[in-house]
Amino acid sequence: MKIAFVSDNGTTISRHFGRARQYVVVTLTEGQEVAREVRAKTGCHGHHHHGAGHDHHSDQHDDHAHHDHAHHDDMLQAIADCEVLIAGGMGTGVDQRLVAAGKRTIRTQMQDIDQALQLFLAGRLGDTIELVH
Repeated sequence: MKIAFVSDNGTTISRHFGRARQYVVVTLTEGQEVAREVRAKTGCHGHHHHGAGHDHHSDQHDDHAHHDHAHHDDMLQAIADCEVLIAGGMGTGVDQRLVAAGKRTIRTQMQDIDQALQLFLAGRLGDTIELVH
């Protein structure tokens, strides 16, 4: 099993999925951590650039919705092999894309990745749905 933590620095869980720069991916075998890697998260809002003429406030809602889905898919491609995503919060659009992709998503106020991992392994890391905005 692989778990992706949304992070900016490799040690703490980012408060916002869309702005985070990376994923920390932990590989578990029989409930034990056997590998950990940092993967770049493409398409984060902090580095997101639109092409010329793209207007977020246009009346072309269908085009905008398509853009959002493609943008979220880009962000999720790096964790296609992960079953679980743990984040500090996220927008409803990416939350829906994670569900559609079959990912188990846990939103937590916990900041330390190692502590959150231990609680997850113990079955005690709760999902705080209020962190979807």
